[in-house]
Amino acid sequence: MSNFVIEIKGLNKLERAIRRSPRMVRQELSQAISTSLHLIRPIMKNEAPRGKTGNLRRNIKAHAQGLEGSVGPNLDITPYAYYVHEGTGPYEIRPKTKKALYWPGAKHPVRLVKHPGIKANPYVERTFKRIKQPVENVFNKQISNIIRKFHSS
Repeated sequence: MSNFVIEIKGLNKLERAIRRSPRMVRQELSQAISTSLHLIRPIMKNEAPRGKTGNLRRNIKAHAQGLEGSVGPNLDITPYAYYVHEGTGPYEIRPKTKKALYWPGAKHPVRLVKHPGIKANPYVERTFKRIKQPVENVFNKQISNIIRKFHSS
């Protein structure tokens, strides 16, 4: 999946603030990350395809730790999420433990199925387009708070 860039205004002032009071800056930035993740998660859940079970949407989680955060499907539960997002080319499906494949509605067992592939559904990219400006606003507000705190101290 893709990585995205968020532009942060006042970064040079922020760097000076970090050197002067790293703990306060860390707390403010952690708050910005946490707030951003809470904005991103419901939008990504809405953008992700529902599918037959809703499992992909249900397993989109947000996680923050210190100055890092992530939002996305739990790949331990939904390892197919990458293929939903990126799509696949044609591929073959063969039986793993039996001699043939069979499913309800099939006319007869088969040894091979030629799948035409899966069309990409770039729900992460759609999420980013929708959330980019609100997340930039969150970070710009927190950076303004940091700078204001330094001017008042």
